Amino acid sequence: MAKRKKDDDYRAFQAAWTEEFAFVERAGSARGTAGKGHVRSYSGECRRVSSNYVCGPSKEALCAQTCGQEFGEVMSLVIRVVNFIVARDLNDRQFKALLEEVGNHYPGLLLHSNVRWLSRGKVLSRFAACLSEIRTFLEMKGVKHPELDNTDWLLQFHYLVDITGHLNQLNVKMQGIGNTISSLQQAAFAFESKLEVFLRDIETGRLLHFERLQQFRDACLASDSTQHLDLLQLAGFTSNLLQSFKARFGEFRARTGLFKFITHPHECAVDKIDLTCIPWVSIGDFELEVADLKASDMWMSKFKSLNGELESLTRQRAELAREHKWTEMTNLQPEDQLILKTWNELPVTYHTMQRVSIAVLTMFGSTYACEQSFSHMRNIKTNLRSRLTDGSLNACMKLNLTTYEPDYKAISKTMQHQKLH
Repeated sequence: MAKRKKDDDYRAFQAAWTEEFAFVERAGSARGTAGKGHVRSYSGECRRVSSNYVCGPSKEALCAQTCGQEFGEVMSLVIRVVNFIVARDLNDRQFKALLEEVGNHYPGLLLHSNVRWLSRGKVLSRFAACLSEIRTFLEMKGVKHPELDNTDWLLQFHYLVDITGHLNQLNVKMQGIGNTISSLQQAAFAFESKLEVFLRDIETGRLLHFERLQQFRDACLASDSTQHLDLLQLAGFTSNLLQSFKARFGEFRARTGLFKFITHPHECAVDKIDLTCIPWVSIGDFELEVADLKASDMWMSKFKSLNGELESLTRQRAELAREHKWTEMTNLQPEDQLILKTWNELPVTYHTMQRVSIAVLTMFGSTYACEQSFSHMRNIKTNLRSRLTDGSLNACMKLNLTTYEPDYKAISKTMQHQKLH
């Protein structure tokens, strides 16, 4: 009965936390507009969140909501042009032939998909790389889009290419199984600091972090040195994006002590750890156990060794990412398993602290694992499996999602073999 009560508490906590703090990473709108599509989808994802903060940002929806109607129109035109070229077989073949003829190394344009997290940034980047060929092709087809030659539109377009590229880098850091909510929080806070750098970069006109925008600016000034480009408008958009991040992650800053506790319990002040989101934990028992843990050199050495292992894991990930060895990266031990292993090695006298650490580790910091599970379920539930029951589906999902590797030799030794007669 006690175990069932504890399981019910964990399930209730997980449901509440998912509503309050889950990172929302899916795209906002398939149409790419910053109007009703994005706002409606974004508010649909976060409608249950309090007004003081919003779940971690859906990068496309947040960017479109912050940047306003102008950038929505930019993205809308890009998608219309891409659909005109790629969605028609004849146009697609002719455009690819044109790219090959002029020596462009890209095989063609990319279609936008709202269910692919990095789609918007990749579509914009490819569109920018093939912009001159796109103009030539549309002129051959007699299709007129005067915005493609408009300086103000192109200024916003190249800014959007660069800023979505930076947002894609943030999104990649938030993907993957085994990331703790603490590491995701650090990635979001680091991006806030980067936005401040981007803002100063635009205000000073250096554009060191906006490669496409800098190339466009230099090309415009080379053709007409008296031409004025409104970079302050882009600085205003960047400032709005920064303020949106700070507003949405305001509550996370109040939980920083709790998130840090799972890896640095010896450095955290008890009075700065807010346990109100874990109602079934006794605060009095927690404070006493923390005092006992800090006084024990033996158990404190466990967490010092843990931080050494986490540092080594971070270095390995950085080296593999630099060499684009993504498959090898998946073979590394997940961060949360290292942390959980350390907490499980503590004796039962620290059971309250263990419950806090497990609660933090089970917080949904990313929807990546959930969406990956839906992908597995879609592959399992095909039209050819007409007799698929809930039980067999549950078993298939466990086989797809588990990281457990059974020892088949040891299992076979415990079984009675069929002897030949």
